[in-house]
Amino acid sequence: MKSDDGDKLFELVTEISEMHYTMNKIIIKEYQSLLDDDFSNNQTILMDIVKDHEKISIGEIARLMKITSSAVGQIVNKLEDENYLMRTINPKNRREILVQLADKGIRHFEKEEKINREIINRFYSEMDLSEIEELKKILTKLSKIVEKKCTKQDWEETNHGRHKS
Repeated sequence: MKSDDGDKLFELVTEISEMHYTMNKIIIKEYQSLLDDDFSNNQTILMDIVKDHEKISIGEIARLMKITSSAVGQIVNKLEDENYLMRTINPKNRREILVQLADKGIRHFEKEEKINREIINRFYSEMDLSEIEELKKILTKLSKIVEKKCTKQDWEETNHGRHKS
């Protein structure tokens, strides 16, 4: 890539990032008050993982979040105390605790979906369906590049670490 192309690429990506950040900031400011829940980043990630898996063990959550099981346990304790999550014993392995959404957690995601539909109807519906499809195609391609590069880097770092010992 030529130097001029690299500068242009940097400029374009910076502009895109700034537009995306500004747009998200406006939307969050507009809709944040509709979600009563004030979750930390780790609580949000954990809630999303539990939602996606329906029932999942503490150990599996820890692996996915790349944090310790005891850290997951602390987050789950807080969310369980607030009735967002509940724990059950795995009937197939009685030593394993499974985490799932409780009533308040289910209501949280129902409200989130309602807000997402409102955002889509209010903003995205102003674009042609073909533009939305093109945006998805571009973001999918970028996402695959990022996943491939980051996964490869993680793998290399892990294996280099093993060879040093």
